[in-house]
Amino acid sequence: MKHADTIRPFLFSVRLLLWFCAVITLALTAWVVDHLKGYRAVFPLVIAVLTTAFYIPSLFTAGMRRNRGYMIPLDIVFYALWLSAFIFVAQTDDLGNGAGCSYYSWDRSTSCRRRNAIEAFTFLSFFWTFCGLCLETLNIYLDGRHSTVPTINHPEKPSSSGRGANNGTATNPGAEPAPAINGEQTQV
Repeated sequence: MKHADTIRPFLFSVRLLLWFCAVITLALTAWVVDHLKGYRAVFPLVIAVLTTAFYIPSLFTAGMRRNRGYMIPLDIVFYALWLSAFIFVAQTDDLGNGAGCSYYSWDRSTSCRRRNAIEAFTFLSFFWTFCGLCLETLNIYLDGRHSTVPTINHPEKPSSSGRGANNGTATNPGAEPAPAINGEQTQV
C-alpha cells in the first residue's frame, strides 16, 4: 500500500470537517450580523463565506491519486485568516448589551452561547486548515521521496561527453552524404 493511499482518506476527512465548520461559522456569524448591532462578526463571516466557496474543489483534490499539493497556497492564506478571525472573535467581549460574557457566570444568555459557539467553530476551522496544510505537505514530501522516475537514455542523442558515436567527429543527423570525391565519401 502506497503512502498516498493512506493519506488520502485522512485528507478528505479533514477537508470535509473544515468545510462543515466553516458552514456552521457562516450561519452563526450571519445571524449575529443580521440581528445584533455593533457586533464585530463581519470578518469571520467573510472568511467563512470564502472558505465555503474556495474549499469545494479541495474535496475533489483530496481524492486524487496524484495530488501534488494544489491546495497548499490556499491553505497558507486561510490558515492565517482563520487564526486572525479566531483572535478577533476571542477578543470580542461586548455583545451589544454591555454585560459581556464571563466564563464564570452561569446565566442563560443566548448571546454568550452564540459568541462561544462562533469562537469554537472559528477555532475548529483554523485547526482543520492547519491539519490540511500539514497533510498536504507530508503528501508532497513522501511523494518526492518515494518517486522513482526512470531516466531514459536515447541512443540517437550524443553521450554526455558531447562526442558522437564515430570517435569524436561531429555528425549531423539530418545531413545527406556528400558525393564521392576520389573514391571517398565525405559529409557536409
